[in-house]
Amino acid sequence: MPSAPVIGITVSLDHGKLIRQSHDYLYVKRAYAQAIKRVGGQPILISPDLAPSTVAALCDALVISGGDDLAPELYGEATGVGLHLESAERVAWERQLLDLFAETATPVLGVCYGMQLMNVHFGGSLHQDLAARCAEALDHGGFGRLTAHPILIEETSRLFPALGGRAMVSSLHHQAIKNLAPGFRIAASAEDGVIEAIECQNFLGVEWHPEADATSDAIYSLLLQKPI
Repeated sequence: MPSAPVIGITVSLDHGKLIRQSHDYLYVKRAYAQAIKRVGGQPILISPDLAPSTVAALCDALVISGGDDLAPELYGEATGVGLHLESAERVAWERQLLDLFAETATPVLGVCYGMQLMNVHFGGSLHQDLAARCAEALDHGGFGRLTAHPILIEETSRLFPALGGRAMVSSLHHQAIKNLAPGFRIAASAEDGVIEAIECQNFLGVEWHPEADATSDAIYSLLLQKPI
């Protein structure tokens, strides 16, 4: 009997600020692992203490989990107000993973921050704060607050066979893609025009959190296919 595909899940780093002062902690929502197990994958948690080459040897696919804000310097802008920056150590390590997994064509799913990192790493940019960009934007949540809204899925996207043309998603972000990275295409958008999913070869990014809504099985099942 063939073994279940091993799906790596990247974790967040707390450098002694949130969980316990003066101690580094690794953490991630258990819902990611539960979603992967439910669709037949074998989830493992991976951290920057693993060399990217080791991750590539261990994993049949990769999930870059949610996180905090990316430093605007990464896409050529000055840092605005109200940002909660993700660990620079985590960002640098995951960027190495993106380069390595691009070479091997191994499936990669970026969730929320993970999609934003994917876009920025390959040459795109972000809106630092959606509310500042457009007062008429939908409520996309963010800063720990989850909300729900519909998305419209492109017929040519790999998401369309799994979800159809429209889905309700769980949203938890105050940033969004501004300029799409070269080579990527839009797979889904919100009704206010915010880009909600992108794809390119073995990469898929979703701005929402599928592990928290009814799209979970459809999205995480895609990691079991190669190419994604």
